[in-house]
Amino acid sequence: MAHTVMELLKALPRTNCGDCGQPTCLAFATRVIKEGEDLALCPHLPPAAQDLAEAISRQQEKGEGRRRESLAISLEVMHAKIAPLNFRDLAPGLGAVYGEEEGRPYLQFSFFGQELLVFPDEVRYPPGAEENPWDAILLYNYIASCGKALPTGTWITYQSLPNSVSKAKTLARLEKELAAHFAGNPGQLRRRAAALSAEPAQAAENADFQGVFWPLPRVPVLLLFWDAEPEEGFQALAHVLFDSTVGEFLDLESLLFLVEQLLDRLMEK
Repeated sequence: MAHTVMELLKALPRTNCGDCGQPTCLAFATRVIKEGEDLALCPHLPPAAQDLAEAISRQQEKGEGRRRESLAISLEVMHAKIAPLNFRDLAPGLGAVYGEEEGRPYLQFSFFGQELLVFPDEVRYPPGAEENPWDAILLYNYIASCGKALPTGTWITYQSLPNSVSKAKTLARLEKELAAHFAGNPGQLRRRAAALSAEPAQAAENADFQGVFWPLPRVPVLLLFWDAEPEEGFQALAHVLFDSTVGEFLDLESLLFLVEQLLDRLMEK
């Protein structure tokens, strides 16, 4: 079974010391799992994590080359897909600002609160920001959608989207991880959500937390959380919902990646 970013993060010191060369332990875990970064770059890896380190090393040996090849192929496909698009015309519908740099068109818009410049062949982050090469696939899919719809405020489940049945288990796993992480501590979830500029919502009765996040200008995400009630035999529960227009902006895979990014940020120490 492939090891995940969150599984590795739990084994790291989570001090965000920066000795590995990354700004946070989450950033380091992401690079190890998704890009094949050397886990040994963490000088503070607990001895108890050695078995996990060896397993991840074997996982990297089997998959690193394929991941990089897959990324390169995906980017090539997306570059070709958006090359003929008129960024100026698309900007208003995507909640973006059109601009040019030395004749090169770009769209400027917010991605998890960071203002990015997305060129047809480059994604430029603000100075000092954490970069993830897989973000480009999501961002180019967002642009290629040519979406124009405004959010309706009507929330739907992932399972209600066409052809989502085979991938719904992945979202359920992510929701379960987040619920377990904040079980017994909804205040911590509220603090993390505030740090990500979540807006208050009133979408469900008796939820201990409900907030709307805006990872992309036209893609709001609603998170609902109910804390555990051991005396009643209830475990903590989390649900992620999407605006009814989400299918006009992202495909199913990109939407799952977006949710994973959001929950990773919420669970970051």
